[in-house]
Amino acid sequence: MEDQKGDKVIKTFDSIADRYILANHLLSFWQDVCWRRNFFEYLSESLEGNEIFLDIATGTGESFKYCHCNFKIKVGLDPSKRMLNIAKKRFSDVIFLEGMAEELPIKDSTVDLVAVSFGVRNFEDRIRAFAEFSRVLKTGGVLGILEFFPMENGSFINKAASMYIHHIIPYLGGAITGNFKAYRYLSTSIKNFILPGMMKIELESKGFKVVKIDRLFPNVYIFVAKKV
Repeated sequence: MEDQKGDKVIKTFDSIADRYILANHLLSFWQDVCWRRNFFEYLSESLEGNEIFLDIATGTGESFKYCHCNFKIKVGLDPSKRMLNIAKKRFSDVIFLEGMAEELPIKDSTVDLVAVSFGVRNFEDRIRAFAEFSRVLKTGGVLGILEFFPMENGSFINKAASMYIHHIIPYLGGAITGNFKAYRYLSTSIKNFILPGMMKIELESKGFKVVKIDRLFPNVYIFVAKKV
């Protein structure tokens, strides 16, 4: 049985699955496409192997459009059945599994790349998930995280971005998907998330060396880490 937060997250994403991709593009003014492209360009520079790519919180499988490395096995994992049903129709060459980041159905030290795009802040137990990523990655394997973080200062751009995320996106997202509650939750999850500096500390506590942190937007960051 899912815990309260986990169950809430699954229901939220199930409810917006059909229009999730469209909403992401419209709400970000198609910047999400640029962010994902940059993300996988950074990851490809750090890769040492191309056997297995594991995409966590894969949703509708959007990341597989942008990861062009020639992996022998590609796996997408997500707890939302409706998201996975859409993903399976889009990418026939990917193995999709229903599951949680905190308990991966993957053998130890077998994965070359673990990627998470805009999913870490929805984990029930982030530290446990990071430990699982370390477990399944080979030594020297790469972990990539693309995520929204809270605003860290009061510059004009940050204030404008914060206003858009917290006061406009819930209404626009609701209008696009028909679920205003889901986008209020997603907006709140950004506001209540940890800061990038804490993410670095948490990753290093679980056996990772953070090799790159880059800010793409006032509150969109890329983390690239290696298992040591």
